[in-house]
Order: sequence, then structure tokens, then C-alpha cells
Amino acid sequence: MNDLHRLTDPLRRTLNGEPVPWPPLARHEAKALAAHGVAPLLYATAGVPELRAEAIRAAALEPLRLADLHEVLGALAAGGVKAILMKGAALGYGLYDAPDHRPRVDTDLLIDLASFGAARRVFRSMGFEEQITSGDEHGLRQRMFRREDRHGAEHTYDVHWAVANSALVANTLRFDEIEPVRLPKAGPDALALPPVEALLLACVHRLAHHHDDDRLIWLVDIARLRARLSKEESARFRALAIERGVAALCARSFAITDEWLGRGEWSIDAPQRREPSRIFLDRELTYGAVTLASLRALPWRARLTRLRQLAFPPVAFMQRSPESQRAILLPWLYFARGFRGISRLLIKARALG
Repeated sequence: MNDLHRLTDPLRRTLNGEPVPWPPLARHEAKALAAHGVAPLLYATAGVPELRAEAIRAAALEPLRLADLHEVLGALAAGGVKAILMKGAALGYGLYDAPDHRPRVDTDLLIDLASFGAARRVFRSMGFEEQITSGDEHGLRQRMFRREDRHGAEHTYDVHWAVANSALVANTLRFDEIEPVRLPKAGPDALALPPVEALLLACVHRLAHHHDDDRLIWLVDIARLRARLSKEESARFRALAIERGVAALCARSFAITDEWLGRGEWSIDAPQRREPSRIFLDRELTYGAVTLASLRALPWRARLTRLRQLAFPPVAFMQRSPESQRAILLPWLYFARGFRGISRLLIKARALG
């Protein structure tokens, strides 16, 4: 966060609810705060004038998103699909004074894998287009659906059947064990992760998916969720983190949150026993190391399946662009993909994430 070093004190104090005067922002600082996802929140709480345009844009978009969300959740429920909101949308409607204070790119839904066929039919019937994927079933445990509404706003839903793509942490939360809570602000059919599970996912996601990115809004999420847990819920959080082998990831997420926002009332210690997920604590981690660790977490047959699918994705995926749709180009496309894949192995995962 070198781009925000000058603003460390007003940031910490404002995000902790303290009134504080703000210095005028340089253009690059305003852009950095928007990239960190805290511009609407800072404008709402401190009135930072350079963040007004970003806050207005978020506020104008949210009613369109909410109307679309109502329609989607209602259609899924009518189609017999139990969908649980998680991450940005769930936190925006359950954790912040206004949902537009918590920016998001898309809406994340968690479903049971057995319900995915029904969910796909619902989205397609509503005019959503499904993103073509590489077919990597053990490395991509989600599908993306997009459509544009009559106002020209784009709505994107990530439909997950696991809370993470990596086999190392995919079972951190299990759909059939979750007892979702109602989220009335997001609509009559809206369900969300309970606070303990929401905090666990927030801690793990920023490491396993974003490779220890210290984006501020994710740290604010963690601080607010942690502050809301009761003593009993805090104890259950610790037990669940240890049981699922992600206690070290949670300890790291708490540490970086405390560094920026001040120490919370309770914490979690990294366990003495070795957790395979600790690999995500390495900021020098390469894409190749991530892939190898994820493969090791799979049974042998699944490893072979994943290697085959990585090397030979479906033809439709290879021919996504119009200029690549000629059959004569197909062998070259596979060769080029293999070359790029090998060249990526030594690149830092943070750079690719």
C-alpha cells in the first residue's frame, strides 16, 4: 500500500469510525482508494470530496443490481435451487449501512453441485450468457453468467459449488453443513452465510484466491465481521479454522487487518501442526507451485483428469475469438497454449492473480 502511505492515519481513524480531517487528495491517491474499494465508504463517512464521483456511480448502480438480484433469486427459488449469497453482495447488504458502500464486480452465489444443472437452466431462461471455460473441473469450481439490462447495466453472477477453486481449501466450508441466515435487505429469497462462515471465507479468500493482496475493503470486511462475533462464535471460528486446516491463513488475515485498522478484541494463533494451505502465505509463490500443490491435494485419478483438461481444453474454449475459429488454426492454438502455460510456471502467483 505504498500508494496510500501518506494517508495511513486518516484511513485507519476514518475506517474505525473516528471523525478526522482529510488532506486534499492527489489524483493517484483518489484512484488508489477506488481500487482498494473504500471510496464510497470514505465519502459516506468523511465526505472526502475527491471520492464523490466514485460514490455517486456506486449509489446509482446499486438499485439496478438489487432489482436484478431480486429477479434472479426468485427464479432460482422457483426452480428449486437453494442459493446462498456470499462475499461482496452478502456483506454489502448485511454488514454495511448501505450496500453501495461495499463495491463489488459481480454477485457470488453458492449452490450444491447437484443443483447446478437446474441453476444453469434458470440463468439461460432469463437471457444470461454463460462464460465458456477451459473445462478444468478440479481447478474451476464455478461458472459465470452475464446479461445486460434495459438500462445498459451489466449484471454478472459467479455460481460456485465450492467456496474456493483450489483443492487445498475448496472444502473449507461445505454446502450441506451451512445453515444460512436470511438477508431481508437483499430480498425475500435472499440467504447468506452465517457470520462465522462469512469471516472464515473472508480470511481464506484473500490469500487462496488473491495471494495475500492487502486490498483495504477486504480488511474492513474482516474487521467488521470479527467485531460482530460473540464469545461463543469466536470459539467456534477458531475450532473450525483448525479443523479445516486454514488457521494459519486466518492468523495472517487478522495480522494484516490489525496492522492497518488496529488490533481487534480477539485473534487466532497459527497452529503448530503443518497445514498444506500455508503455501498461500508465501508472497514469492509461483503459479507453478500453486498448481503443483493443488494437484497434490487431489486423488490420483483427479490429478490425471486435471492435467489432461489443462493441456486439452474444449475446442469452443480455444476458438473463443472470431479470428481463431478456422479449423486449420486449432493445432497451433493448442501448441501456443502449452507454451504459454509452461512460461507461466515461474511467474509469481500474485502477478497473475
